[in-house]
Amino acid sequence: MPDHITLRDVELPPLSVLEPEPVLSGEVYAGRIDRTRARMRELGLTHLIAYADREHPGNSLYLTGFDPRFEEALVVLDLDNAPWILAGNESSAMVPGLPVTATAVLCQSLSLPGQDRSIQQRVSAALRQVGVGSGARVGLVGWRQITAGDSPLSPYAYAVPAFVIGEILDVTPNLTDATSILMGIDGLRSRNEADQIALNEHRSTRAAGHAWRALEALEPGRSELATAEHMALNGLPLTAHVMLTTGSGKIVGLCSPSDRVIGHGDLLSTAVGLQGGLTSRAGYVLHAGQLAQRQTDFAAGYFAAIAIWYRGLVLGASTAEIAERTTRELAKSSIRPLLNPGHLQHIDEWLDSPFAAGSHGTVHSGMSLQADIIPVGSTPDLAANCEDAVAIADADLRAELAERYPRMWARVTARRTFMTQTLGLRIAEEVLPLSDRQAVLPPALLSLSSVLVATASA
Repeated sequence: MPDHITLRDVELPPLSVLEPEPVLSGEVYAGRIDRTRARMRELGLTHLIAYADREHPGNSLYLTGFDPRFEEALVVLDLDNAPWILAGNESSAMVPGLPVTATAVLCQSLSLPGQDRSIQQRVSAALRQVGVGSGARVGLVGWRQITAGDSPLSPYAYAVPAFVIGEILDVTPNLTDATSILMGIDGLRSRNEADQIALNEHRSTRAAGHAWRALEALEPGRSELATAEHMALNGLPLTAHVMLTTGSGKIVGLCSPSDRVIGHGDLLSTAVGLQGGLTSRAGYVLHAGQLAQRQTDFAAGYFAAIAIWYRGLVLGASTAEIAERTTRELAKSSIRPLLNPGHLQHIDEWLDSPFAAGSHGTVHSGMSLQADIIPVGSTPDLAANCEDAVAIADADLRAELAERYPRMWARVTARRTFMTQTLGLRIAEEVLPLSDRQAVLPPALLSLSSVLVATASA
């Protein structure tokens, strides 16, 4: 166990009672479209086409607020006109209620199998209808980037169904991958406006409340599903299926709750993700006094790395160096990270991750991040997780948030105070905790107020 990490009883801050959540205005979307068009001009594009489906709505939501249900969809943007949204039989009806002026274009091949195709089936016909002609220079935005390591054909590979690509090429041969305009560590979506950060905070706060209410209801002898009922989910869109899983000796944290009865001494992992942030915790169905020393040591070694990660979030800092220092700290306790030590999040739970060896990324204002460091120990019967959302804001962005969203700012300020004065973590002034009980890690989940803290020497 690291000598600067200890288990201490603390008074947990209450879960927040929230005001109505912020609403992104038409002006926010207009600014996003203007910035996207500037990138299009830099690349010599006349049109941008962004793909979306139920699992991957982030780019569509970013540009227009359109969130397709059941179906696939395409957002088409040129350099002058309001966006067009190519949608199927069901989702077309959602376009008139968007916060931006957009025109719905029925494209029935984007509908579910077996539905009517008799009005307008082909994507190519719909593209011609909105002015995409043979001379158009089209940038296609898929739901992720395809790198050279993913495929030797990466300059010509798109994370978009092949039939859509074929339909675009039927209209124009001038097609290029433009996913990096919106996604990736330098994409527009890695720089959030004050309004999006405020919305992320609201959703992250809700997600934390859902997860912590389940933990507060935890009892051996109660089923996973009965425990998950205490999350009190309210219908806001999820970025991941609800997770709550237990097991004896081993768990797979991605699993959904079942009728399995939770046993004393089980491992437990739970997570709730909303569009804006995810909260996850993992530990043992034990009281603090029942922890084995190796269980405490594992959690403490993990928390020491969490402290390193938060401390590294300074404007201009190398994300590759933060990843290396975090990984090195984990290794001191024979732990490795399952995935990257942290990642970008936006509307999606995982946008990309600059926390990797060789990354050229730096910590910049407007980032919204997940403290998602999943520890893997030497044996599968060890568990810990402490995942929350955090934003990075320079002085100007902090001033705007404080002025326009005073209640949100009060929550952020209180969380910073708790993290530094109670948990002993060092965080720069640009670090904005977005979740209730940020970085609170109780290894024994039947003793939630017995948490790991860093001493003054950390």
